[in-house]
Amino acid sequence: MSEAATRQATATQGEAGDFLRRRTPDQILGPFYPVHQLPDPGGDLTEGGRAAGLVLHLSGRVVMLDGTPVAGAEVQIWQANSHGRYRHAGDVNPAPLDPHFHGFAVATTDADGRYAFTTVKPTAYPTSPTTWRPAHIHFAVTARAERLVTQMYFEGDPYNATDPFLQSARRPEALIVTPLPPGPGQAPDSRRVDFNIVLATG
Repeated sequence: MSEAATRQATATQGEAGDFLRRRTPDQILGPFYPVHQLPDPGGDLTEGGRAAGLVLHLSGRVVMLDGTPVAGAEVQIWQANSHGRYRHAGDVNPAPLDPHFHGFAVATTDADGRYAFTTVKPTAYPTSPTTWRPAHIHFAVTARAERLVTQMYFEGDPYNATDPFLQSARRPEALIVTPLPPGPGQAPDSRRVDFNIVLATG
């Protein structure tokens, strides 16, 4: 198992290791937050698998520094589609829009702090003629006493090492996940990722 997969597996198991005792690093909100779009409340950005690209079962827990679950937290995600384009008027990337990909969803954590989404794996996209952003998914987590904005990245992306936002994080490795084989009941050609989020106060 890779280092990133081991780290995420350990966090998923709820072990009170160093990873769980440190707050998830902040990241920028970004220019493509969908201010004029309502999030999908069901957590499925793919219209039941109709969206193009690799289906990704994204789940995790929101916990405090001591591992206590944060119940009732609002978790928003937004992202580019599998072609690297956001459903946002400000995105001038000529890549195509996907009419079956919503791109913005919200979930509420359960009593164990868990959340879940069905989405697609995004791709990298250009930010200038010579620079690219790696594939990533934006998160905004709003709990009773704290709000965290961050981003989740994928292990092995060739643009991770040169991305100024990822590399400016105090612990960039805490923001990188490894897609794993699908779980029980999930399509064999899909993947799953676990991304656990640690808040300071909850």
